[in-house]
Amino acid sequence: MAEAEAPAWRRVGLLVPSSNTSIEREYPIWMPRSLSFHFARLTMTRLDDDGMREQLADMRHAAESVRDARVDAVMLCQTAASYWMGAEWDAAIRQDLADWAGAPALTAAGTVLDALGALGATRVGFAAPFPPEVGAAGLRYLARNGVEVVASAFGGERDNFSIARMPPSAIVELACRADHAQAEALLLLGGNMPCLAILDEIEARLGKPVVTTNAAGMWALLALLGLPEPIAGAGRLLRERPAGPVGRQ
Repeated sequence: MAEAEAPAWRRVGLLVPSSNTSIEREYPIWMPRSLSFHFARLTMTRLDDDGMREQLADMRHAAESVRDARVDAVMLCQTAASYWMGAEWDAAIRQDLADWAGAPALTAAGTVLDALGALGATRVGFAAPFPPEVGAAGLRYLARNGVEVVASAFGGERDNFSIARMPPSAIVELACRADHAQAEALLLLGGNMPCLAILDEIEARLGKPVVTTNAAGMWALLALLGLPEPIAGAGRLLRERPAGPVGRQ
């Protein structure tokens, strides 16, 4: 009897803040079964200067640890790091991650920009559970990359555990506060905020596409790995899979 052929697994390395409790749950649930996810944790318990410094100190070790799994791609799964550090850092860390992990690299913030480009949206509403200073950093990052924010709303949360426990009603309310008639899409950002299962509901209510941290990351990884599968139930970006360049230079 011929030996059964091994499944064609693709391996993805995901670097997540140590206090994030949503990404490791959402990615395996929503993404194709042909992908396996290999997580490395970056020490970070608070969204402030000290928390960011802790996280940055772990970045190289985390990327090198997923290299040992021979991953096909690696992604930094946190928009706030890029917002806090700036657009130049975002481009530099993407190259560093690729070198350290030995695989194509993405950042969550970069995938959000690429997703907006694929949707043809340049004017957005911006909602996030972050404290105001992280939100302000996000506004600067978006403006530097040609995205006009016409309305914004921030939740003021510094504790990642509180973000992970946000009820659906609070997430919907936050999204609605950031909506605007001129917005072509809504950014609902924060990788620890459990958004995916309610994106269809929010989009139906607002009448426009909603881009979240994890939806953008999933969309970009599927494109990078050449996987055509649409994902139903988690918003237009993953359902329609609009084409666009992935991995900003």
